[in-house]
Amino acid sequence: MSTIAAGRSIDVRGPLSPDEFYECYVGKEPLVMRGAVADLPAVGRWSMEHFASLAPDALVRLKNGSVDAGHTTTMRLADYTRTVTDWEARTAAGDEAPETAQERPAYLHDLPLLSIVPQLREDLAGFPVELFPPFYRSRWWEFTQFFVGPSGAVTPLHFDSLLTHNLFVQVKGSKRFVMVDARDRGCCYLKGWRWSPVDPEAPDLTSYPLFREAEVRTCVVGDGDLLYMPPGMLHKVVSETPSMSFNIDWHEWRSALRGVAAIRHGMPATNVRYNVVFALGVIARVPAPVLLPALRSYFSYIS
Repeated sequence: MSTIAAGRSIDVRGPLSPDEFYECYVGKEPLVMRGAVADLPAVGRWSMEHFASLAPDALVRLKNGSVDAGHTTTMRLADYTRTVTDWEARTAAGDEAPETAQERPAYLHDLPLLSIVPQLREDLAGFPVELFPPFYRSRWWEFTQFFVGPSGAVTPLHFDSLLTHNLFVQVKGSKRFVMVDARDRGCCYLKGWRWSPVDPEAPDLTSYPLFREAEVRTCVVGDGDLLYMPPGMLHKVVSETPSMSFNIDWHEWRSALRGVAAIRHGMPATNVRYNVVFALGVIARVPAPVLLPALRSYFSYIS
């Protein structure tokens, strides 16, 4: 294994106005907005126990093993939160080896939790919806996908399936993002449309020599931070602590058109269909309530 030199730093700012956000970063550069949502009630209130108290019998799907392997299981939310809490306690006491992946609890990944547990929306009052195009604002919570799990959970290097913009919200805990710009996609040996076998933190340059040319950038997000990633940016994600976060994948008109045209570059037909629906919303201005039924399967699948 080899390491490669770090690339440019990622801008770290405080909360930005929508005008500055779009002018300087959207479609251009990744950005960390430190503490941008730190005042939301969720940042102080959410915990595994809080989730379980609201909907103990809700069934959630979890990923076992490697996140890109597609193995899932189903568990009651109360049982899952207890499993993670107990495992973290044993690990802190030295009774578990954190590097033993088979002992680590599964990862709650890509879940529309605000639809499953609608009470959680109250804790997100004041979320900066003005950062999104108008199509997303009135029912923004329906576009969220949640990531909840133990320390050490890893999502391998990949890019988002619809070539959307990505606004990632870190509510609790700490996550490390290791990113490669979309222009270096050809250096990443992609398989299955969007997954890379390369570990950007310790690349095997004998097996993947082209990765030597890729620029790798890293940032860490914590409680109340926002991370923006432009369309097509590859990213590996590591939970440095137990973590609760969600993201919203979103299009504006340029990215929606590119998402539809991506069928020429191998995007699966189902993904292109979702992009057509989003294009109807952001370009043709069809209201979200009309289009959301056609998107339910996108927000309830585990990629």
